[in-house]
Amino acid sequence: MKLFVKNLTHVDLSYFDTERGLLGESWQTDIVLTGKLNDESMICDFSIVKKHIKKWLDDHIDHMLAIPAEHVGSSLTKLTNDRVSFRFDHSKENPDDSRRFQCDAPAQAICVLPMAKITPDAAAKWVESQILNLLPAELEAVSVRFSPEKIDGAEYQYSHGLKKHAGNCQRIAHGHRSTVGIYADGIRNDAMEKDWADRWKDIYLGTQEDLDKFIEEDGRRYHCFSYTSQQGLFELMIDSNQVYMLDCDTTVESLSAHIANVLAQENPGTHIEAHGFEGIGKGAISDHKVSL
Repeated sequence: MKLFVKNLTHVDLSYFDTERGLLGESWQTDIVLTGKLNDESMICDFSIVKKHIKKWLDDHIDHMLAIPAEHVGSSLTKLTNDRVSFRFDHSKENPDDSRRFQCDAPAQAICVLPMAKITPDAAAKWVESQILNLLPAELEAVSVRFSPEKIDGAEYQYSHGLKKHAGNCQRIAHGHRSTVGIYADGIRNDAMEKDWADRWKDIYLGTQEDLDKFIEEDGRRYHCFSYTSQQGLFELMIDSNQVYMLDCDTTVESLSAHIANVLAQENPGTHIEAHGFEGIGKGAISDHKVSL
């Protein structure tokens, strides 16, 4: 017998792609449970299993930076008992690619995946191997499926950190896959949406006050961010080509306001309404108009 739970939860994270670099992602999580019927003619109690699996995902992958630990370019160094440094050197695989990336953070902010390339299927298989023993004994198997939201229009993947947040959003490299809705004088504008998605393709959204310095190496420029939040010290070095700077916190409220304000400045006399999304099914709405 099998039980299924569709859309158990949404996992928002960033992961390191060996070609594209740091990517924000949002996965819908579906599960299938296999087992024998118990004395209550049930495989298991849905509520208990849902609670256990969601908590495990919250504690071990959600709002974290997932790293491909088995890739030749990856290195993970323990800095202190509760702090680690992840570094990725693209040149280890491709000598012509001088890019590198580094994130030093509390260990709880890094998800170490035993694979050379992170995909939704590979990450789901890893979760399956970790959680079966946590579930009721009558369960024989658990299947996990991660899948990005099906978005018909424009979309982008962004990473960020919110140092003032009391929860796990304070982690400097977590992110989302998001769509965007832009209305010009009340009419949905596909061209503006695509243009904005192109601006924020595979982007890290940085806050100006968190910018520590710039580094120049091998003809490349890097943004270096640093801040201390409730969970500890976070530091990030990332290729400047992948960074978009803002003078505000990168909350979804601020991001939607930024989109509306920039597009209103670029299109004076047009009322702009921007629907900014933070992952799947949640976000903020802002509007702005600049007089001619």
